Amino acid sequence: MIKTEMRAYDLVLQYIKDKIQNNELTLGNKLPSERTIMEELDLSRNSVREALRQLENMGFIKSNHGQGNFLINQAGRGFSEIFSMLLLMHQTDRSEFLILRRSLETEAFKQAMINRSEQDLQTLQQAVEKMNQATNQNQIEEAEKIFHHTLMIAGQNKLFVMIMQALSTLEDTYRHETLSLLEDERKRLLLQVHQDIVQALQVRDMQKGYQAMQRHFDLII
Repeated sequence: MIKTEMRAYDLVLQYIKDKIQNNELTLGNKLPSERTIMEELDLSRNSVREALRQLENMGFIKSNHGQGNFLINQAGRGFSEIFSMLLLMHQTDRSEFLILRRSLETEAFKQAMINRSEQDLQTLQQAVEKMNQATNQNQIEEAEKIFHHTLMIAGQNKLFVMIMQALSTLEDTYRHETLSLLEDERKRLLLQVHQDIVQALQVRDMQKGYQAMQRHFDLII
């Protein structure tokens, strides 16, 4: 039974990949009906439905009752669930998450140095100002969240953005924990380093910006 289900999943996945590669299917399009897939792949209805259900859980298919299945991109949802399970099973931890985040954001910063727009710079500066004007920790957390989300977008790497969006809930948790524990002087330095990152992006000073990024993560470890 397990072999049959795995075979069905592999066949249906490859079937969809072929449709995409041949420009017969793109994001938002309706997939062929279950009956069509059954007939073309010589699979049972249960096998096709199970394969489609797995793809839906992964965030690649959305099933609309009475309308059929549609190709979407919510892969980050599946990635988020995977990471949550790894945490629950103690197969990863906060330290490994921060290493991943440091790597992704540092590379995103390097790309943002080239790709950032004036709107990106404006949003980043506004976030810094909100952090400095904040009267409570919640306001700081919200502004810092906007800052780092904008930085990822400014890099224009869709995969980086997807991964960090998938981990956003976990990132929010760790952000709250970190800021709650930071002493005032360390928090002041953290706010300053955000301004240094923006200034580096404004004048495209890679060295200054890279050093600021590293100081940022050294402060929150």
